[in-house]
Amino acid sequence: MFYITGEKPTGFVKNSISTDWEEWIGHCLPEGLHPGVRKRLISNLKHVMVALELKAGLIVPHGERGSGPSILFEPYFQIMNFEFCVGVFSICEGLGSALWLRENKRDGAASNRIRHEEWGPSLVRKFDPTGKLDLTDDVNRVRNVRDKLHQDRLGARENIDWHAFSYADAFTPALRAMRCLFQTNAQVVPQQTNLRAQ
Repeated sequence: MFYITGEKPTGFVKNSISTDWEEWIGHCLPEGLHPGVRKRLISNLKHVMVALELKAGLIVPHGERGSGPSILFEPYFQIMNFEFCVGVFSICEGLGSALWLRENKRDGAASNRIRHEEWGPSLVRKFDPTGKLDLTDDVNRVRNVRDKLHQDRLGARENIDWHAFSYADAFTPALRAMRCLFQTNAQVVPQQTNLRAQ
């Protein structure tokens, strides 16, 4: 259940619509992708961006409330942090894979599967070439949270997944990763977005 308040919680700016994200995504993609691949990737990622924006608009006010009243029922909050990581990883994987394809003179039409070990460095070369923003570490932390969706090796886990879905351990590095990406082509990031609001 959501806690309904009379006022908008601090931190919630507004949701963009998916088309607002097309320009930023398009600027982040390299030239030379197969037109159909480029079109599908932009479509996939713009819808993920809108979902991330809605989640951030709910997560941030709850996570930053201090001792104030709850905005979200706690189980929703933890799972939304997890879902936010899944979405951020998808954005990073899509952009990184596109970059890797072009670095390797491919256009994506052959449906190559690109492993994280391949696309991760391509993503960092484009969005954090100096390493000052710790994009590699943040994406790895996001991936570790995202991988909790796999429930096929439960005996290998020391703790329940719940502990990995906290605001500090899941949401914060995922939001930092997104904000790192936004520094490239910042002029076309939608101005009013929960993903950029402090």
